[in-house]
Amino acid sequence: MTTQPGGRASAPLAARLSFGLWALAMVCAPAGAQTFNERLYDPPVGSRWQIVSQTDSNQSGDIGTSRDQHVHSLSEFTIAEKLPDGFRVIFINRGITISGSAPGTDIAGKAFAAMKDIEVHARTDRNGKPVAIDNLDEVKAKMRIVIERLTESLASQPKVAALIKQMLEGFLIVDGAEAARLYIEEVPLLASAQNTGLKPGAVRREQDNVEAPLGGGTIKATVTTRLTSWDDKAGTARYTRTRETDHDAMQAFIMTLVQKLAAASSDKDMPKVLEMMKQVSFDMTSETTIDVEGGMARAVNERDTMTAQLMGHKMNKLETKTTIVTPLAK
Repeated sequence: MTTQPGGRASAPLAARLSFGLWALAMVCAPAGAQTFNERLYDPPVGSRWQIVSQTDSNQSGDIGTSRDQHVHSLSEFTIAEKLPDGFRVIFINRGITISGSAPGTDIAGKAFAAMKDIEVHARTDRNGKPVAIDNLDEVKAKMRIVIERLTESLASQPKVAALIKQMLEGFLIVDGAEAARLYIEEVPLLASAQNTGLKPGAVRREQDNVEAPLGGGTIKATVTTRLTSWDDKAGTARYTRTRETDHDAMQAFIMTLVQKLAAASSDKDMPKVLEMMKQVSFDMTSETTIDVEGGMARAVNERDTMTAQLMGHKMNKLETKTTIVTPLAK
């Protein structure tokens, strides 16, 4: 111990420094701050879950055009077995309905409505992300039957039938993890917020490259994930994901899609539309929040905006998607 002038004792330097740091931490800590302990994804074997999603999009422009589209999907999955490195699950799409005035709505509605009730047996990693389909040959065989029946039902519309066939045949040429992602569409996004390992203040950046349908090439994107809120006592957390898409790759995909739709259209002005589309510039933003409860993603809210400019005119598209996961009775 040291003695100050006048005989008053002073604390050692280390003790005073320690006290000062503690006081600083108290001042800087936000009110109600708490620790975060991420719960592991570990759903019980035999549990059944329902996934309901609703996607609404609206397209508007400064020349008075307005288009909308609404997609409602219902699916369910069962945790069949726990593995040393993940889980076996059974996924069934119970139905997709598509409505609205956007181009191609009828075609997409007929294509995806035909895929209901195909039972997919898959394996996931520890995070719940699908990595393989165990009955892929069986699933593809059922898809071939679906494609044949749908094509036959559209015999009077050969161009439309050919386009739908091309859309669905993409499901027949994939294998491994890509097949798992394609056939179990909702689950990979849910898994992205499970077992993240993220701590408050940390950021995770990753590349998410997706093969576009109809031979549209690879859509490249950078995804940034953050833990934005949590309640450690309740075992809940919210993650926010922002997605930056490669503009050139997206534009190439949209052009491919428009060309395919044009081939199935009888509109005599379609060649002019295609030439105009080559001059379009796109800007996209995407943000997603995922709410996790007890280690399992239970709610997703996505918001995507796209702005396209052509010859001094602007078109805006807003798409929102809500996905809810709820338990089903065994």
